[in-house]
Amino acid sequence: MPLLHVRHLSPHTVLGLWQLQEPPDELLQRLPSHVATRLQVMGKMHPKRQQEWLGSRVLVYQLLQHFTEAPVLLDRDELGKPFFPGHNLFVSISHAPQLAAVILSDTHEVGIDIEQISPKALRVADRFLTEEEKGYTASEEATTCLYWSAKETLYKMYSRKQLALKENLSVKPLVGLDILQGQVHTENFSKLYQIHHETVQGHVLTYCIDSAS
Repeated sequence: MPLLHVRHLSPHTVLGLWQLQEPPDELLQRLPSHVATRLQVMGKMHPKRQQEWLGSRVLVYQLLQHFTEAPVLLDRDELGKPFFPGHNLFVSISHAPQLAAVILSDTHEVGIDIEQISPKALRVADRFLTEEEKGYTASEEATTCLYWSAKETLYKMYSRKQLALKENLSVKPLVGLDILQGQVHTENFSKLYQIHHETVQGHVLTYCIDSAS
């Protein structure tokens, strides 16, 4: 079944995973009618990209039912961050070739990322890992991919542009806990986050809930 699971992380936050199996036409039919009739981008996308994009949106609107039955529309702000105009809801979206992941909250800023475990993370590790972080990952494929995903989640939590994964984002393990500590640090901003993570069907999933937001 394409919907792998829906998990309530708290009374105010829900996370979902969708297995991308259906063709774009079928996914389009699964979207609410007030959404499907407004789509203008499908003809410009490669079919695989269409599948990933539509699958993640189908998941968004399924999770949205846990918070409201109103005909809400998902949009993007000037920086590309997804949001629901006129509604106090926070959403983050990620997709890989096989899975889509969404986290949605009516209270907290959220971030999510999913990455397929592959040698690619090792090949580009110098672009996003500091020497200290390389010590944590020990050139292990899945762990390197985890740190990449964690930094992508941090990037979404900051929700602004002009961040460098290596210079402005840092990740390290928290001793005794199965979570990571992430930090966003710029000239005018510094904040710590706790990043939860797990492995799902050959992918690493990372997500963060800013309980202070």
